[in-house]
Amino acid sequence: MSLKRSINEFGAYLGDKGSLLEKNYPRIAEMIQLHWGYKEIYQYINKLLVVDKDRDRQGFPVQVLQEIYKLQEIHERLFPDLEALSSG
Repeated sequence: MSLKRSINEFGAYLGDKGSLLEKNYPRIAEMIQLHWGYKEIYQYINKLLVVDKDRDRQGFPVQVLQEIYKLQEIHERLFPDLEALSSG
């Protein structure tokens, strides 16, 4: 099942548009869905967004970054207690 269909708030955010994250980065979308509702999602998203000096990565297009940040924001709102657990 897609992120857009399984996370109502993300579907509302996208409206009629499809998810570029799901379309262009299906493995990442699958991993986000797998970690959804668990504290590990914060570590996973942080790993996606932080570029290590030793790794040669191109980065994400702005629209995909916006989707990742929106998913993080939705997760924080739906599961406020998990964010605190992720840092401890």
